[in-house]
This record gives sequence, C-alpha cells and structure tokens, in this order.
Amino acid sequence: MNDTKPAFKLWLETDGGYVFGPGVYNLLIAIDRTGTLKEASQQLGMSYRYAWGLIKKAEEKLGEPLIDAIKGGRLGGGSSTITETGAKYIKDFERIQDQWKEFRDSLRADGTVVRVDGKEVIVSFDSNVVLVKGDKVRLTKA
Repeated sequence: MNDTKPAFKLWLETDGGYVFGPGVYNLLIAIDRTGTLKEASQQLGMSYRYAWGLIKKAEEKLGEPLIDAIKGGRLGGGSSTITETGAKYIKDFERIQDQWKEFRDSLRADGTVVRVDGKEVIVSFDSNVVLVKGDKVRLTKA
C-alpha cells in the first residue's frame, strides 16, 4: 500500500475568483526567460491561444497588465516583457509559496510520550508546536 500525504495547490484570487496561480506564474517566468509569449507557451507545452487567454483573464481580473506585448508579423519579430505589476506578482507568489512550504514543513514535529492516562496521551514536543482542542493528531512509533 502506498503512503498518502496531503497535497495543496496555491493560487491567488479576488472576490471574482481565480487570478494568479502556478500556470500564470510559470508562464510569466518563461516569458521573462524567452522574451516572447509564443516561445514561452511552446516551452510549457501550452498552445499560444491558451497561454494568451491565461494572461488576458488574469489581467482583466487584476485591472492591470502583466505583460507588454509587441505584435510581430508573418515573419515574426514580436516580443513580450513583464510589466512592473507582473514582476510584483511573481515576487509575491514566490514569497507566499516559500511561506506555505515553511508552514507545511513545520507541521511535522518530533516529541516524546510523557504519560498515558486512560484515553489521554501526554506528549512533550521537541519544537514549538501549538495544538488546540479538536486538532487531529496521529501518533506513530518511531
């Protein structure tokens, strides 16, 4: 039997719903790296139309552009750059991801059983763990 573990997907939203998550984040990073939405979408295995739609939906909900795009012709020549707003959302998303990872990692705690009294188990934790009544806890033997 495989061990299961909780998994979470992080995204940002407004009252209107989803605005910014891993898809838009990865797309902006790829645009910054490649200089074009077309190359970025290809690198990420997205169609250009889908990638453009992700950016446009996010921009509409935010009310600000995430990229500045210069349209190319049949021979190419277009380019895209990340706006100040786009760069801010990249940094904010990375910061939130780091904070989430730190929180998730802090959920693991080592401790020692001090006393077993009927149905109550008293545990001393080796780190600063705060539990409140109603928290679900699973004890395993080390």
